[in-house]
Amino acid sequence: MSGRIVILGGGAIGSAVAYFLARIATANERITVIERDPTYRVASSSLSASSIRQQFSTPLNVKLSQFGYDFMRSCVAGDQLGGAVGLHECGYMFLARADQAGAMKLRTRLVREFGGKVEEFDARKLAERYRWLCCDGIAYAVMGLSGEGWFDGYMLQQWYRTRAQAGGVEYIRGDVIGLECTSTKVVSVQLAGGMSIPAERVVNACGPWSAAIARYAGIDLPVRARRRSLFVVSCPEALPGFPILVDTSGVFIRPELQHFLCALSPREERDYDDLPLEPDLELFEDQVWPALALRVPAFEALRVVRAWSGYYEFNVADQNGLVGQIGPENFYVATGFSGHGLMHSAGIGRGMAELLTYGEYRQLDLSPLSPQRVHTGRLIVEDAVY
Repeated sequence: MSGRIVILGGGAIGSAVAYFLARIATANERITVIERDPTYRVASSSLSASSIRQQFSTPLNVKLSQFGYDFMRSCVAGDQLGGAVGLHECGYMFLARADQAGAMKLRTRLVREFGGKVEEFDARKLAERYRWLCCDGIAYAVMGLSGEGWFDGYMLQQWYRTRAQAGGVEYIRGDVIGLECTSTKVVSVQLAGGMSIPAERVVNACGPWSAAIARYAGIDLPVRARRRSLFVVSCPEALPGFPILVDTSGVFIRPELQHFLCALSPREERDYDDLPLEPDLELFEDQVWPALALRVPAFEALRVVRAWSGYYEFNVADQNGLVGQIGPENFYVATGFSGHGLMHSAGIGRGMAELLTYGEYRQLDLSPLSPQRVHTGRLIVEDAVY
């Protein structure tokens, strides 16, 4: 294929698509990225907890995590694997009550089927290993032994962007206000200020704002901007061997230099769309802190150092990404990852670049993520969303 590919959104997903396109596209392909805020002040890439895990309930998400981790390790700085994106290897430990253990064991089995290494615990073994942990109510626990950790989301996004630009990708600052469409195709992208950009193909990678963009093409995407608050806390006691921990309550906590980063998704009935990007301190006081103090008694004396919030591009249909063509024949989406887009950005970028260049997936088959499933009802529900 040839012509101009216009990517809407220059965050991690959009810039990953641009980077991989620049590597494999034909010489006469012109690649343009439209980004309304090059500072990325409110981009999910900048505001994420930026962690990666293999422990998912759907096979493709496991494969995407493995691809993403290997890719990030290849971003070398000096002699440090992953140093260019701030990668730190650290296993995820999931804790389960009796009613949660069955689903978690299925997840463990799936990870092992794809070559992942994990260690399983009962309450006794867990208490012996982690003296600082209260194991009351825990029936099962599992920790990843490789291919998991955290990284710097902004560094990763900038890695994609700078290398895409070095490969000839054009970045334009602009706010998309419309798409000019014929009966079958998008022919141009309209920007505030009157600029019109002709397009042979268009990729909607606008994250939490992708549903609004899709409506310009007559498409109803089940993607909503859902606020997630993050809190950096200090603890007066040393907690040796602290993993990335996901409690039975759903509270997520991981080491962050000399502090800890923690978060919790709101209950469904309070998970409203498009809330302002202000941290939910009530959520912390009412749910996060009590759960932490119960699980790790040393956290009774924690102190909040700072807090912020960002958006999940939440797919309300099945919490999995929407990747591929939908609506007009030349309109594509890469959105709706419900909190795991940043960790999967390399695989999504590579796959979308292949689809646009070759008309098919070659390295990773992303066809299960086709947005057409929303209309056919063939959903692939991911139960490991936090």
